[in-house]
Amino acid sequence: MKRKIITSLLAIFMFFSIGAAIAMFYITNTTTDLKKIIDLQEVEQLRRSLVINIQTVQSSLYAVNTPYSTELDSIIENTSSLEVTANECTGCHHPPRLSDRISDIQILIKDYEESLSYYITSRADSERIEKLKTEAVNIGNRLLAMTEQMSHKASLFLDSERDAAMMEINNVKKILAGTILITSFLGILVAVILTRSVTRPIKELLDATRMITSGKLGSTISYTDRTEFGELAQHFNTMSTAIKDGYEKIQEEVTERSVAEAALVKSEKFLSTIFDSIRDPFCIFDSEYRIVKINEAYADMKNIREGDLVGRTCYEVIHGRSAVCEGCIVTTTFRSKDPCAKDKLIIQSDGSPQWSEIYTYPIFNEKRDVLYIIEYTRDITDRKKTEENLKKSEERYALASRGANDGLWDWDLQLNEVYYSPRWKSMLGYEEDELSNSPDEWLDRIHQDDRVQVEMEITAHVSGQSPHFVSEYRMLHKNGTYRWVLSRGLSVCDMSSKAQRIAGSMTDITERKKAEEQLVFDALHDSLTGLPNRALFMDRLGHAVEREKRNSKYMFAVLFMDMDRFKVLNDSMGHTTGDALLVSVSERLEESLRPGDTVARFGGDEFAILLEDLGSKGEAIFIAERVQEKLRMPFRLSGQDVFTSASIGIAFSTTGYDQPEHLLRNADIAMYHAKANSGNERFKIFDTGMYDTAVARLQLETDLRQAINQNEFVLHYQPIISMEDGSIEGLEALIRWQHPVQGFIPPNEFIPTAEETGLIIEVGEWVLHEACRQLTAWHKQYPSISHLSISVNISSKQLLPKLINQVREVLHETGIRPECLVLEITESMIMENAKVASPLLLQLKDMKVKIHIDDFGTGYSSLSYLHQFPVDVLKIDRSFVKRIGDNDDNLEIIRAITTLAHSLEMSVIAEGVETEEQLTQLKALGCEYMQGYLFSKPLNSKDIEALLQKGRMDLVTFFTRTQFKS
Repeated sequence: MKRKIITSLLAIFMFFSIGAAIAMFYITNTTTDLKKIIDLQEVEQLRRSLVINIQTVQSSLYAVNTPYSTELDSIIENTSSLEVTANECTGCHHPPRLSDRISDIQILIKDYEESLSYYITSRADSERIEKLKTEAVNIGNRLLAMTEQMSHKASLFLDSERDAAMMEINNVKKILAGTILITSFLGILVAVILTRSVTRPIKELLDATRMITSGKLGSTISYTDRTEFGELAQHFNTMSTAIKDGYEKIQEEVTERSVAEAALVKSEKFLSTIFDSIRDPFCIFDSEYRIVKINEAYADMKNIREGDLVGRTCYEVIHGRSAVCEGCIVTTTFRSKDPCAKDKLIIQSDGSPQWSEIYTYPIFNEKRDVLYIIEYTRDITDRKKTEENLKKSEERYALASRGANDGLWDWDLQLNEVYYSPRWKSMLGYEEDELSNSPDEWLDRIHQDDRVQVEMEITAHVSGQSPHFVSEYRMLHKNGTYRWVLSRGLSVCDMSSKAQRIAGSMTDITERKKAEEQLVFDALHDSLTGLPNRALFMDRLGHAVEREKRNSKYMFAVLFMDMDRFKVLNDSMGHTTGDALLVSVSERLEESLRPGDTVARFGGDEFAILLEDLGSKGEAIFIAERVQEKLRMPFRLSGQDVFTSASIGIAFSTTGYDQPEHLLRNADIAMYHAKANSGNERFKIFDTGMYDTAVARLQLETDLRQAINQNEFVLHYQPIISMEDGSIEGLEALIRWQHPVQGFIPPNEFIPTAEETGLIIEVGEWVLHEACRQLTAWHKQYPSISHLSISVNISSKQLLPKLINQVREVLHETGIRPECLVLEITESMIMENAKVASPLLLQLKDMKVKIHIDDFGTGYSSLSYLHQFPVDVLKIDRSFVKRIGDNDDNLEIIRAITTLAHSLEMSVIAEGVETEEQLTQLKALGCEYMQGYLFSKPLNSKDIEALLQKGRMDLVTFFTRTQFKS
């Protein structure tokens, strides 16, 4: 294509150059002709000048009368012009004949000039002058005629030259026009040819690329020639074919990768199943020796946390090396692609040896490339010891047969006789002469569930399928019991590799098996009571749920039991007695159940009972009542009778359950209702309303946590009135919850939940700090009431050693005086936590903080214990105040409490005073302080400030005349 373009352009250039050369030749000739024309034009101009000058001279001559006339000067001047003009004509380019004519004119002009000169300068007579004048006129006329003749010839020659020049110009025009036309035609022809040669392959190339873009890979171009386009088409076809082949190869690789990924997912699921079921150390390595996954046993074996192992190379994190260890079994498996096994000796931190058997298994992809290596480790220390003993036994067979502790046996397969050592026989309780040499003496004593497996393992070893014979099974002892034994053996083969005999040992592993069974038992049973634990209970409960799904008539129930006041008994009598109580309770529970029922201990004082195959719900209720009846009986512990009871929740399978956890959860909810709503020693049957209540309680707990962070709690204050003068002696801080959705929530609805969840500690800290802060502000605002105290209720959850630091920090931060802070603690709280409460109260007393016992009279403590605690005030519970007037017993109880308090130098506050009658009687009994709705309900801080400004309670002015007269 390049040659075509260059050849076409050269042809056009050469043709154009030839035409230009011809045109240049004609233009050169035309230029010469034009120069001649110009010269002829100059001759014509000279001729005209000559004619004019001659005519001027001639006219002057005819006009001159005398030689001295004034026209003579003009004649002389014009004659000089004739000479000059004639000389100029000689410098022009003329034809030869015209040049000769000009020369003649020049000669004649000189003669004419001489004649005029003679005429002009002559001093002759007039005749002579006239003769000279006539002669000059004749010469002038002859000169004029010659000039006219020369002009005519020049004019003819000029016309001839002009025609020749115009012909040359026309030829040039024709040549140029022809050259342009031919050149344009050749250019168009070349352009058309070149365009066809370029656009066709480009169009085919464009069509092919469009087809490839639309997905038709492998599209080719049919264009072929020997130009560059032909070569381009050939290369494009090669490239298109390569793209198609490459795409197909990529498709194959994508398919292979998808298959590999699917296989990997399947493998991962399989490995996850293995991980969930294997308790021995287990690990997976990738091709870079990085640890991909391990189980907990592997991390424990290496004594390294799982997070520090996964993702790192084994030689770096385990062995502290920078390269793979020599003789690494993982490397062997990577190279051989075969499973490998290796025994490894590890010296423990205590110096004892531990043998581990390490197995490695490769995981392949579809191309049988090893992707991962699974490493499984098993403790074979016992087996190694046994093998070592066996080896020594084989070396010293004669001595070992008499002195070895293990029983030895030697089975002659050809004679079908077995030698049993004395120790082998004694292990089964037989004397040496009591057993024959028959194999049946051995095989017939194997437990029927184990015999088939033992025979298969012996056959596998004898036939060469296993390297040695090792089997654990049960053997019948002479006393009728079964003993667990471990038998090991090796076969001796002849030249043809056929086993001739097999010899080995038998070890009594009964104690080891018992230990293993004990481990399994311990994993599924409570260590204290021996009862099933939660894991075993949930397993049995799951089976019960499955049976109920298969048989709709099958009914069972779950009883969830929590002992009442166990913590009090445990703390007061000691943990040893508490543990003994739990054991005794578990025994009574087992006595109360039917065969096949399950009782489990979940921890602490919680028990669960599974009653299966019930005929009716009444059976479960009867058993629950029997359990409570058994528990009501006294327990004799540490030389004294201990009484307890239990709250029970019952959930029946008739409600329909898919998950055993839901059944247990509902029984727990029912137990909570039994404990919370019915008091101790009761049971409740679950219904859906209880679940809704539990959900609501859970929501309440969630909202309660948010309330602490979002400052939804506020304090109200109820005045404590002095009976001496009606002044406000103190204020009791009472918490209120302003819920953003539910509005006001009474304390009795959220305080129990806070107590149960432990949130009461945070709530109590907030109340203590807020109350002290508010009191400090009021002391500064109203200096006259600087004696005013603030009472804060303390929960049993707060009665901990850290309470001292909390109180000290609050006193320091708020600046409140210690004697203005009152901590109210219930009577039952002190008695339930006597060991903790006594030193705490003494420390608070040393800090000058006052202690009030709240709700006094409702507990179960002995009044004689009061003197042991640094108490300042007893608060009579509102339940006694409310029943004043109902009977004399309540009045006497109040009198006794007041008398006791005064004898112990304590003051008395009566709570819940609502009537004048109550006020009158309480004042008469000697109560120094009172609080209740008769004086004021709990008020917010703003309303309290209004009361503090007055200092006395206006609400009681109606009886001040009788009660507060000085």
